[in-house]
Amino acid sequence: MNLQAAVGRINKINWEQVGSRSSEVEADLAREYLRRLAYFFKESSIRPLPPFIANIATVLGDNEEVEISDYCNITAMSEYGTNVYVYKVFEYYLQLAKLADKNQSYVEYLSVYEPFIKIFERQGLVVLKPRELNVVGCAHIPLNSWYDKFLEMKPLDMNSLE
Repeated sequence: MNLQAAVGRINKINWEQVGSRSSEVEADLAREYLRRLAYFFKESSIRPLPPFIANIATVLGDNEEVEISDYCNITAMSEYGTNVYVYKVFEYYLQLAKLADKNQSYVEYLSVYEPFIKIFERQGLVVLKPRELNVVGCAHIPLNSWYDKFLEMKPLDMNSLE
C-alpha cells in the first residue's frame, strides 16, 4: 500500500514542467526536508549522513535495494533522472515505502521525504550536490554543518503552502 502510493506520486509528477516553477516556497520545502532528515538522525540516535546519501531504509537495516526503473517510468523523469542525487532520493523514498509495507512501524519515516517530493509535485527543481542543495532559480543552501543548522529549525507548516 505504501509502495503503491509512493509509485503513484512519482508517476503523477509532470516531469515536462519540472523546473518551471521557482519560489520561496520550494526553498522552504528544501529546508524542511533537511530539517526532517536531521530530526530523524537525532531521534534515531544515529550518526548523521550527508543528505545526498542518507538512505533511511538502509539506515534502519534494510538491505534490499530498489531500482526506481522497476516501479516508475524513468523515461518520464527526463534529464532529472540523470541527476544522480535526485534520482537516488526518489529510490530511497521507494525503498522506505516498500519497507513500510513489511513493517508498519516505519511508515512515520516516509514523512521525511514529503517536502522533497512536494517540490517536484509543485514543478520546482532541486539539484543535490556534495556541498549544497540548489533550489533552481531560488536558493543555494550550503550543506556544510547541515545537521546542526537544520536540527533546531522551526518546522514548516506544510498545510499552509500556497
